[in-house]
Amino acid sequence: MIPASLALFSAIWGVLAVLVFRRFTNRKVVRAAINRIYARLLEIRLYSDELSLVWRAQKALIVDNLKFLARIAPAVLIMAVPFALLYPQLDAIYGAAPLEVGRTATVTLYGNSGTLQAPQEIAVETESVKDAEDNRVSWRIRPLAPFRGMLNVTLPDGATLTRTIASGNRTLAPNRRKESSIEIDYPHSHVAIAGVSLPWLIWFLLISAVSGIATAIATPNR
Repeated sequence: MIPASLALFSAIWGVLAVLVFRRFTNRKVVRAAINRIYARLLEIRLYSDELSLVWRAQKALIVDNLKFLARIAPAVLIMAVPFALLYPQLDAIYGAAPLEVGRTATVTLYGNSGTLQAPQEIAVETESVKDAEDNRVSWRIRPLAPFRGMLNVTLPDGATLTRTIASGNRTLAPNRRKESSIEIDYPHSHVAIAGVSLPWLIWFLLISAVSGIATAIATPNR
């Protein structure tokens, strides 16, 4: 499920990127700007013995690069803003592995105090440890078996907070985000696709790039 959903999201993002760039950039202007950059680079190489010409070409290259960035800035911002908002959610899902069975982990409650209640598959090994300075309470836990379910923390006023917890396998995302002021220190994880294990962001960039290139080739902008 994890590799498939990441691959699908990345492919869709690549297609959207192509559509956004086509809608919010002038292709002819951008291509002309790129050609000018290539020309400046050739000029620097051809006149490498003429310092004055090289210096002039370098200054022109900087100006041409700034113009190129200005041409693509609207499309870049349109894609960058939603990705910046999505990144914490994606990293919480794809960037964490479930707790390893038999290995300790820490559960943290951001608040004054509470009582942790865990299912039988999760052993609570310590009493609550308070950190008054950061206003939080922590417990050490140890998964005893593969499990996906809920932790409960009962507050002094009787209210109950819940937090999903996962251990033992990678078929479902453990979700590293805080829920109801409760945080679990899930380990960082790589995503395996076709037998290759890489950080999720690398897979995202690779798949979205391939998807974008394929879309651009399959649907040429006339």
